[in-house]
Amino acid sequence: MEEKTLMVEDALKPAQYRVYPDTPLAEVVDLMVRHEVRVVPVVGEQYEVLGIITSGDALDRVLNERPAAPGSEELFARDVMTRAVLCVSEDQPLVEAANTMVNRDVEQLPVVRDGEFIGFVTRDTILRTLHEGATPTSREEESHS
Repeated sequence: MEEKTLMVEDALKPAQYRVYPDTPLAEVVDLMVRHEVRVVPVVGEQYEVLGIITSGDALDRVLNERPAAPGSEELFARDVMTRAVLCVSEDQPLVEAANTMVNRDVEQLPVVRDGEFIGFVTRDTILRTLHEGATPTSREEESHS
């Protein structure tokens, strides 16, 4: 029996939220807090990933910007986002994405389809998918012996 190669799409957490470069940081933080979101992608007009804002990025800015001086410039997503973002494709082998995450020490990666952001893979979803993918095969082998 041929074993199916697990792909990134098998562990994909579909996009729930995204913001644009001109989204005020206050709105981004509100979204993160209300929906318990740890990372928000910043996308362009074609939904391409321009950057990400993590809860750590947002917290750092919130702490360093308070108290806001009267007349101070409002911060936007583009002012806070991490621009150098490694993305993976939905049709990439899951093991490759997992190795990238371990080697780069990242918790999650944006997933793109034809350059458009569609969701994330996280260490948790990859671990669960790899475990569940390996479990039925192991049981089948045991029942055939």
